Amino acid sequence: MAVELPQWLEDLRRAEVVDRVRNDPRSGSGRFFGLSGHTAMNAIGWGQAPFDEPWGDLSPEDRALLYAYFNQKGHLEELTEAFRQMFPNRTPDDLIVIDVGCGPCTGGLALAGVLDPPTFDYIGLDSSVTMRDLGERMAASLRRLKGMRRCWASGPAAVDWDRAPSWRSVLVIVSYLLASPTLDPAQLVTDLDKLLAKLGKGRVSVLYTNSPKASANRNFPSFQKAMQDAGFDMPADGTGEIVVERWEGDQQRHLRYAVFHRPAQNRLPLGGG
Repeated sequence: MAVELPQWLEDLRRAEVVDRVRNDPRSGSGRFFGLSGHTAMNAIGWGQAPFDEPWGDLSPEDRALLYAYFNQKGHLEELTEAFRQMFPNRTPDDLIVIDVGCGPCTGGLALAGVLDPPTFDYIGLDSSVTMRDLGERMAASLRRLKGMRRCWASGPAAVDWDRAPSWRSVLVIVSYLLASPTLDPAQLVTDLDKLLAKLGKGRVSVLYTNSPKASANRNFPSFQKAMQDAGFDMPADGTGEIVVERWEGDQQRHLRYAVFHRPAQNRLPLGGG
């Protein structure tokens, strides 16, 4: 059975992404902002472009929209199915979500489509200001997401979190990030662990998704070791597929996934003998 996104999420993508691309005067006759599909994918670096820089006649905003047009729906479908399996029975209480490499709020929107009501703190991390701006525009356009409290930053070290540490549960989303050739997985985990310490000592779950291609997962062994060194176990690791509905018929979408977990740290280092 094909994964279905909530109608409000389909409507949101249509209004904020699909219509903006298709109704642009440069688009039409199988072209997107004046580019063929293949050239448009080159313009977004097949998902790994420096999106705050222009490309030819495309503005950074154009490139972010093209990324969302071509890539976001599949990622939303993958994460939606993952979250439905992770939260089958109840909405987690007072959840904090860290979306690493968030793009246009993809993980936050997918989770908001699964949880009812969508009330959680969302920390969107992306090096691209343009991507973060598109994500905020998408999330802010819907009244039903007013309970999704959002903050945005370029990376873990830049998060402005002024609340006292607590024992709230944290969900970390690491989706397609390890495909980046410039990523240092060990440094990412170090910076992420410092942010987690700032948030508190609650239980932490990390969801990793990616293409099953070996090249996209080349950084996974280093990431896995760094996670284990930081006290995480890995109860799930494998490949799978979901069925997605497209205009030409149902298709299988293959992916690599892993889940890491670290329990709540209930002992406080009070010092003394």
